[in-house]
Amino acid sequence: MFKRRCGLVLTVILVMLLAAPTFAAKTKITYWHQWTGQWSKVLDDIANLFNESQDEIEVKAVVIPENFRERLMSSAAIGDMPDVVSLTGDGNLYMAEKGLFHAIDKLMGENEWKQFQEWALPVVWEVNDWKGHVWALTPYIDCCSLYYNKAHFVEAGLDPERPPATIEELDIFAEKLTRYDARGNIDVIGFYPSWGLDYWGTVFGGAFVDDDGAPTFNKDPKILQALEWITSYSHKYDVNKIVAFESGISEERAGALDPFISQKKSMEQQGQWVIINIANYAPEDFSYDIAPFTPYPEGGKQGGVLVRSAYGALAIPTGSKNAEAALEFVKFWIGYGYEEQRAKIFEWGAWMPLDREQRVWQQATTIQYLNMFPQFDTFRNILNMQNWTVMQTPVDSFLFNRISAAKDYARLLEKSPQEALDDAAAEVMKEYERVRK
Repeated sequence: MFKRRCGLVLTVILVMLLAAPTFAAKTKITYWHQWTGQWSKVLDDIANLFNESQDEIEVKAVVIPENFRERLMSSAAIGDMPDVVSLTGDGNLYMAEKGLFHAIDKLMGENEWKQFQEWALPVVWEVNDWKGHVWALTPYIDCCSLYYNKAHFVEAGLDPERPPATIEELDIFAEKLTRYDARGNIDVIGFYPSWGLDYWGTVFGGAFVDDDGAPTFNKDPKILQALEWITSYSHKYDVNKIVAFESGISEERAGALDPFISQKKSMEQQGQWVIINIANYAPEDFSYDIAPFTPYPEGGKQGGVLVRSAYGALAIPTGSKNAEAALEFVKFWIGYGYEEQRAKIFEWGAWMPLDREQRVWQQATTIQYLNMFPQFDTFRNILNMQNWTVMQTPVDSFLFNRISAAKDYARLLEKSPQEALDDAAAEVMKEYERVRK
């Protein structure tokens, strides 16, 4: 009797087990990025949002704050690569040439790739279209314009509804807005070109490399014109006084100490993310506006934006054990098929979406967000100009470093602008030839 009851119980348990639904284990992927500080949490949130959006793939975000390219190449050597990477400041075209990345267009297949190209703005793939394939996709670009303090304009006798539109006007406005203390030191500077030569060279209409990615910036008269203009501020306002002024202010993204928010700069070229910084940290009576575009010279680019191949691009290493799952996360980050979730990513980091039909912009939460921050319309308009310059070179990071150094040599009056450009170009060409061997 006991044996029969035991047999009956076992039979019932077996039937229940067989009838119970089975759940497939999630495919787990790893996502490497370089964002630190508060941005690390945002990237964690993006990963969690993806995990919540479907039940087949689980992504884990891992921050690699330093030596990203070296870490990635070392992981390739031992066969333990991440599944997805965000490349910020490292030469992904160089790594693509070394066979470290899958070709995105091949992973998608012909039909999906064609559909994706119809969905996305060309800049998403053009910047990483190299040697016949697309090696990474760009999920956003930063658009920039001129922020200005309206109260300072009024105090200086300037029309607060009419920001400067040309470089010549910018120079005049800067002089009128600059204030000195009793000792003759700069107290508030109207403006000076604190951003890099990569930005201002683009605004002036210049190009940094040729079609093969070799450096040509030292031979471009518009790049030279941009650096001479930057250097003119060191002569006009005394380079020593500018350096002393810089030493007494904080960097951008320093919250309430941001030099524009703390009203130590009357005008500043900045990107769309500063709208959120101002909302979070500026005093209630802070009055500002944003010019429709950065002032530019004759022959320059209205709304000009430099898009580098190694700036935020999403790539899939060849060592990924789950390339298809990784591709799904890349599409998610960009918003392809995930417009609702991409709207949230825009709100979290002010990373403007890049879909042709602007479906992300039409999401209910995005419309509500834009109503709260109408200033984004300026940057949306600049984005829609599509007046960007694509810079493709296998020595992206090295070039960026050297032109930054060239700017410093020139603005500190340690070298002439042409000498600084020539020296930088020689160094970049040497590195270019080394990696192309």
